[in-house]
Amino acid sequence: MESQFQLTNSKEIIAYLAQQFPNCFTLEGEAKPLKIGIFQDILSRLDNSDIISKTKLRAALRAYTMSWRYLYSIKAGANRVDLDGNPHEVINQEQMDHAQQQLKDSKEKAKARFKERAKEKRKTARAPFKKSKTPKIGDFVKVIVGNKPIKVQIINIEKEHIKVKVGAGMELTVKPEHIINK
Repeated sequence: MESQFQLTNSKEIIAYLAQQFPNCFTLEGEAKPLKIGIFQDILSRLDNSDIISKTKLRAALRAYTMSWRYLYSIKAGANRVDLDGNPHEVINQEQMDHAQQQLKDSKEKAKARFKERAKEKRKTARAPFKKSKTPKIGDFVKVIVGNKPIKVQIINIEKEHIKVKVGAGMELTVKPEHIINK
């Protein structure tokens, strides 16, 4: 029995669907609202082909219909399309409101993820030097003097101490644990 290639990645599946049904699926530009029940239509058109599993197809359709590009296409009064691009049912206000809420929620989640990544990036930028990332002569770093960090330049590295120069020209000898990243 011949083993057939099977698509597993949602992006590959959508690209395949766009190739098979170009009047329904698009990879670029404005998406078209899909007919309700398009999953069953795809299964019957592919005639039980083993190229896509039902589970992977369902996941790919979910990813496609939850994309911002697709959610923008859901407008009251617009027609949904079948696999051939023929108009079907009209989108009502409730369906549009639901799509807009999903879009809003998705954007809020993306914004929260962006803020969290930025926070983590700032946090790691201020983290103390790790043993694997040792400062070098000429680097500008901050040294904790009392309770306040001050900007200094490393002028010499000895075994247990580091000599630094403060902006006013004064030189200090500090321990490595008092140096932090900028």
